[in-house]
Amino acid sequence: MKKIFILFFGFILFMLFSSCSKTIYFTQNMRNNLNKNYLSIDKIQFYNSKKIILRRNLSYADTKVARGKINFENGQYVENIVIPQKTPGVAVSEGRNYINIAFEDGTNRFLRFVLNSDNEYQVSAGKWNQGYGKVKYDTLVYYIEPKSSKALLKVVKNNQFNFHKNTRRLKGKVIGH
Repeated sequence: MKKIFILFFGFILFMLFSSCSKTIYFTQNMRNNLNKNYLSIDKIQFYNSKKIILRRNLSYADTKVARGKINFENGQYVENIVIPQKTPGVAVSEGRNYINIAFEDGTNRFLRFVLNSDNEYQVSAGKWNQGYGKVKYDTLVYYIEPKSSKALLKVVKNNQFNFHKNTRRLKGKVIGH
């Protein structure tokens, strides 16, 4: 009896700790399920898995009209746009292997996430050089910092989505009918 109690208690603890994560990575399989059920991707709330930092160097004249955070580093003005981990975003457009996600309002203020080899959607850039990804954001050119290059799309885990229950009540069968 004591062994059964310990096993049961251990199982409950395992289930409790394994279900703590509220978000999961958005995969191609999930996207296929959405398409199969005629659900629109722009109704899904997305989140980024890591902090994303966009950076660009500015001339002194540009600093007067720049938005975001501006720092003076090594004799240059630098503008950073920081998208903290777990920032909510929405899909603004999509293609066969990519989804454009906006984390703020405004025209051309989105980042592209492309399907990677693990079937997950990872932040992308037009060109990568020494770990920095070149992107166009709000009509300006920024560089994704190397530590942000592995950011993935996540969605809130909904256990009901994964659990399909089919119930059928039988009335029984009698002889002769």
